[in-house]
Amino acid sequence: MGTAGGDTNSSHRPTRGRWAAAWAWLRAHSTHALVVAVAGGLVPVVVQYALPDDPPPATCPGPGCDGRNPQKEGCSADAVGWQPPRGNPVALQVRYSKHCGVLWARILNGEQGDQVTIQVSGGSQKAALVAYGKDQFTPMASVDDTFRATACAVPTTYDTRKGDWKKYCVRVSQRTAWGG
Repeated sequence: MGTAGGDTNSSHRPTRGRWAAAWAWLRAHSTHALVVAVAGGLVPVVVQYALPDDPPPATCPGPGCDGRNPQKEGCSADAVGWQPPRGNPVALQVRYSKHCGVLWARILNGEQGDQVTIQVSGGSQKAALVAYGKDQFTPMASVDDTFRATACAVPTTYDTRKGDWKKYCVRVSQRTAWGG
């Protein structure tokens, strides 16, 4: 027996027209759904490789890094730095990689011929000259868990020198307030 609105079974089952409309909608929007699905699957993979959690492994940890380039050896990836807030005309910085067990010094606003040095107490001393541009960094100097070091900026003696600053040095240790 039926009801006033008609057969109760037919109102809950889709008709051929409803199936056709659903199929047409799915075909019209399937390209968008495919793009969203593919993008949703690729984004986590791309992010995983674009933003690594850990720094790449150093190729020379500890004393094996002494005298080497921090960028080429992977030690600059986790490095932290410190620079004096005033009285620092060439932006002398000291960089420290705990992962590699090394320090290096750099100047960011020097001129051709300026020198940057790093001397680890009881350890090695490294130096570099600004050959072109305004910045230069020393090779790495290995350190233990406890260390003291002195970094210096030494002005060029070239006749073409523009700056009027004098040699200055800063001291650092494992207790220095290392920043980013």
